[in-house]
This record gives sequence, C-alpha cells and structure tokens, in this order.
Amino acid sequence: MAETTDFELDELPENIGPHVADLVRLWHEARAEDPEQIVPSRDILSAERLHRWLDDITIYEYMPIKEDFVVRIDAPSIVSLNRESFQRASPREIDMKYGTCLTAALFNTMMCGEPKFYHVTLAVRADQHWLRVLLPVRTRNRDRDLVDQILGIRFDYECQYHI
Repeated sequence: MAETTDFELDELPENIGPHVADLVRLWHEARAEDPEQIVPSRDILSAERLHRWLDDITIYEYMPIKEDFVVRIDAPSIVSLNRESFQRASPREIDMKYGTCLTAALFNTMMCGEPKFYHVTLAVRADQHWLRVLLPVRTRNRDRDLVDQILGIRFDYECQYHI
C-alpha cells in the first residue's frame, strides 16, 4: 500500500484555477434550479452541462444493499494516468491499493449533501498532489427509484500550507 495523506479542506482553496471554481459554481447553480431537492438532479446537471469536465469525472454510485459505492464510470483521464480502470469496483479497492480515504469521503459527501474538497498527496510516482472535488447528485434507475451518486473530479494541486 502506498503512503498517502488525504485530508478534508473546509472550502475550495482561493488560489484554485477557474476551471475548478467554474465546476463548483455550476453545481450550486444546478441546485438552485430545483431548491426543493437536497442535491441537484442529473437531469439538470447533465452531461451537456458538464461537457468541459467529462474526461475528468468519475461517477460513484451508492449501492444501499451493499452499503457501499461502485465506480459506475471511471474518468478516462485517470484511467490513462494510472493505466488501470476501477470501473465496476468498490472505492474500497482504491483505498486499499493507494492508501486513500476515498470511501469515507464519499459517505461524508453523500451524508452532508454539499460539495466536499480534499487535498491528497500520493507518495508514488514522484509525490503526486491533487485536489479531489466530490459533488453529490441524484438520478433515477430504470425502475424510477432515486439513486445517489457522487461526481468525483481530481485536479492537480499542491496545497499551500500557512503556519
């Protein structure tokens, strides 16, 4: 298992690029379009609206019977970078392989119904640093039952520590 630090940030860092800030703003706009819903619907936060980030989005879907998530779609950019896909796997497998806290972060995001931000440092391949953005959404399955999903996006980012 790799050595990893994985910690939650209170808010989106101020020095983050507009590409990331625009995505989070889009999530808030989608939520405002249907304020009676806890989180935005995938009908509103559609692939068309997310087109700028489609190559970077991993979709984690909550499976209540297993009390776990499954990687429904693995981001093509991450698959290319890691040279492996975790599609149809549990995020727990990612945690076990890389020493991350992804599963806990997904549950945290689902329970609070708000975007969550994590700074992750992975000590393989020359200390990778990134910002993990998790955005809760809802969709419906074929039977029209509600399904909780988390859109996960990883952006290169080295946290600036202030002492």
